[in-house]
Amino acid sequence: MKDDAASMSVGADGFVPKERYVSRAFLDLELERLWPRVWQIACREEEVAAPGDFVEYTIGEQSILVVRTNDGAIVAHHNACLHRGTRLAADSGTFSDATIRCRYHGWTYGLGGDLLHIVDEHEFVDLPADLCLAKVRVDCWGGFVFVNLDPDAAPLLDYLQPLPGLLDAYHLDQMRFRAYQSTVLPANWKAAVDAFNEAYHVQGTHPQILPWTDDVSIAYEQLGIHAHYGRLPEARRQLRPSPRLGLRPDDYDEGEILAGLVAGLGRLFLKDEMAIVDELRAQPMTAERNLLVEYQERRRELLSDRGLDVSGLTLDQMTSADDVFVFPNVVGPIYPGSAIVFRIRPNGLDPDSCIKDTWTLEWPCADQPERKWERRFYPEWRDKDWGEITNQDYANMLEVQTGMKARGFKGSRLNPRQESNVLHMHRVIDRYLTY
Repeated sequence: MKDDAASMSVGADGFVPKERYVSRAFLDLELERLWPRVWQIACREEEVAAPGDFVEYTIGEQSILVVRTNDGAIVAHHNACLHRGTRLAADSGTFSDATIRCRYHGWTYGLGGDLLHIVDEHEFVDLPADLCLAKVRVDCWGGFVFVNLDPDAAPLLDYLQPLPGLLDAYHLDQMRFRAYQSTVLPANWKAAVDAFNEAYHVQGTHPQILPWTDDVSIAYEQLGIHAHYGRLPEARRQLRPSPRLGLRPDDYDEGEILAGLVAGLGRLFLKDEMAIVDELRAQPMTAERNLLVEYQERRRELLSDRGLDVSGLTLDQMTSADDVFVFPNVVGPIYPGSAIVFRIRPNGLDPDSCIKDTWTLEWPCADQPERKWERRFYPEWRDKDWGEITNQDYANMLEVQTGMKARGFKGSRLNPRQESNVLHMHRVIDRYLTY
C-alpha cells in the first residue's frame, strides 16, 4: 500500500496528481491510513447537552456513537452491538431510559457502554465478564466534540496546536447553533475543502465582490498540520477595492466599500451595524477622518454592549475574518460573535462526492430567547438557494470533478502563494499515507 501511496504523492515541485481526487484506490488509502488516525469533529457539545443525548458520526464505513452519560461526561463508542454487530442508533436523538438497547435481540448497554442485560443470558457460555461497547477516544475544545479511532494518537490539544491560541479570543465554546445545513456535493471531499481554503478563486468565481474586497492583500500561513489565511494589517486598515480593478482613489467611494464589507461579513446585528455605517457616511468626510477605524470602534462598542467579550480582539478584527483550516476537513471564517464552519468528508466509499455540513454559530444574546434550530439535509444541493456566493462555489464542484477525469489532465499546478494552504494540506495527507 505504501507503493500505491507513493505513486500518487505530491511531487517535489508541488504537482498534485489527479488520482488523489478521482481514484477509488486513493480514497481507500485515506480510509485506511488517514481517517482512523486524525482527530475529527463529530458534533457540537450542545447536540449532546443532556444525559442520554446522542449523535451518530460516520466516516467512510465507520459509524461512531457520541453519547452524554448520566454524570455529564461525553463518551464515544463504535456503533455496533457486541452480539451480531447491529448498528445501535442512527442520526441523533435521546436514549430516554438511560440505556442503549439493540433493536434486533434486545441486548442492553449503559450510556457509558457497559453491557447491562443479555436476553436468555443463561444459554450463552464462556462470555467474557467485562463485555462493553468498544470505546473511541473523545475530547472537546471550543464547544466541538472530537473523536479519534487511534488509541495511541497524541492528545487533542497537542494535535490542534497552535490554533487554540489563535482562536481563544473568539470564545467558540460559548457560541451556539443558528443553523445546521447539510448537502451532498458532486466532488471529492478534498476538492470541496480546496474551494474554501484559498481566495485565489475570488476574481474568477465571485467578481461581483471585487469592488469592496481587496483579494490580493491576503496572507496565507501554515500552522503545524493546519493552516490559516486572512488579513494583512497594512491592507485591512484601508477601505479599497481589489487592485485587479485598476481603480484610482477618485474612482471609488469608501462609504460604499464599507457598506459592502459590512453586508458581507459574518454578523450578529446586521440592522444595527448597517445603521452605524449610514450614520458615519452621513457625516462630512475630511482628510483627518478614518472611516474604517471609526466603524471598527463603533462595532466593538455595539458587540460589547450586547454582552460579547471582545477584550481579546483587536480593532482590525472587527472588520475581518480569520479563515482557519483544521486538518483534515474543517474550514471556515471566524468572526467576532459568529462563525461559519464547513465540515467536509467522504460520502461513504464514493470518491466523486462528499458530505458538506454548514454550521452557522453565533454568540447567544442574553436578552433574547434561545434560538431554535434543526438539522436540515438537502440530498441535491440545488434544492436550496444558498446565496449567490455559495451557489457559485457549489456550481464549480461538478465541473472540477468532471474536468479532472479528462485524459489530457494529469494533475494540479497550484499558485505557490495563494494556494499554498491547499498544497500544504496534500503534503500533510501524504505524511499519514506513507508513514
